[in-house]
Amino acid sequence: MEKPDYSSSFRQPMYANKKQWNQFLSIFLLTAGIGFTVAGIIFFFAYNWDALPKFVKLGMVEVLLATTVLLTIFTRWNLLTKQILLTGATFLTGTLFAVFGQIYQTGADAYDLFLGWTLFTFLWAIAIRFAPLWLTFLGLLCITLWLYTLQIIPGEIEKVALLTNAVTWICALATILAERMNVKRKLAEQNHWFIKILSVATIIHASYLIIAAIVEKENLILLPLASVILLFPIGLWFGWKQRNLFYLSIIPFAILMILLFLYLFRSQLGDTELFLGGGLIMITGTTLLIYAILNLKKKWYGTEE
Repeated sequence: MEKPDYSSSFRQPMYANKKQWNQFLSIFLLTAGIGFTVAGIIFFFAYNWDALPKFVKLGMVEVLLATTVLLTIFTRWNLLTKQILLTGATFLTGTLFAVFGQIYQTGADAYDLFLGWTLFTFLWAIAIRFAPLWLTFLGLLCITLWLYTLQIIPGEIEKVALLTNAVTWICALATILAERMNVKRKLAEQNHWFIKILSVATIIHASYLIIAAIVEKENLILLPLASVILLFPIGLWFGWKQRNLFYLSIIPFAILMILLFLYLFRSQLGDTELFLGGGLIMITGTTLLIYAILNLKKKWYGTEE
């Protein structure tokens, strides 16, 4: 069986036509408008907080939230417009929870506020199946777990290690599910950024937990180490199988960073030796990684550009 020729498709430049630019600008301007509107509402409350009565504070957000949801349900606008509107309504929901928390001193940054916000986001994410809204839901879920560990159980190291590693696996499982959908052609091409963000979040979070355990010796290293040992080889295997240079680049670089911090914080050498050795590890590691990636790129796609 002949191998597919990747070189022609890889070299072929992709340019957007007039129709695609108009579609992009319409989506971008609509998204930016909703985003700036929500941001303006938040800054309005922050600047005029003391001058506004409680009824006005809650009433304004509730009216805007209800209006956005009603526009999503009862208008005949296209699906993408409704998805963007409901995403904006999600952030208005968080604003409503924050305003309520500030008025009645329940805490505008408490984990239970983010928990309630996460639950509402999950219901809407299931309803509209929109990648930015799913990313918002996953982000809120991870923030909720982190705030719980920082605010409720900061001194219980075992529970903190368990919950923080749960954040890594939430991102990892979401990445695996998204990649599976992509392989089966069930994920739209314009949503490939969603996979990239999830995979980067997984790798950075797993690496951060390992580095934090190295720097702060009282932290448990077994759970984050087990996560790295399980997830990183899976990512490398998938990258090799799918000829995906993204995974074959970012995972080895993350491993290099872990080894660098391990050398810097667990070595008994002096400052000068540490500086020289760390620089040597960084330069040698990145050079070898770039050389390997360029060779794979030339082998798979017939180009080094």
